[in-house]
Amino acid sequence: MKSRITVPTVPLQEAIDRVTRFRDQLINQVPEANIPRAVFIPIADLMAIIEKFQDLDEHGNIRNSLTGVRAYFAVKESDQDLPDDVTALIVPVDLAGADIVAHTNGLGEEEDSDIYDFTKPCPDSCDEESPLYVP
Repeated sequence: MKSRITVPTVPLQEAIDRVTRFRDQLINQVPEANIPRAVFIPIADLMAIIEKFQDLDEHGNIRNSLTGVRAYFAVKESDQDLPDDVTALIVPVDLAGADIVAHTNGLGEEEDSDIYDFTKPCPDSCDEESPLYVP
């Protein structure tokens, strides 16, 4: 059985208005070519994060220790002069609402980062036919 999405949706015109307001607020602060339009987040990468933080309980039920992921907008140092320099760093969020930025090896030492950079910025990965692609 598929789970139902219980969060409210945003009507198309309201979404267009929000995107337009965002661009209008930044246009005086950032060159237009550098204003991020969106970031594409591959579902396979999100699923991999979810699976990484799943385990089985004593009854064989799948448990997930995440409430979601958080996206932090970032600029790569080498990309500062490019028009598509904004990316989103994806960080898993635990059940208490805290970012999981690294996990330890059990000895108190950081082992691996849990900060992911697999997003693709728009304008490189855009749907220019989308009504949300506001000029």
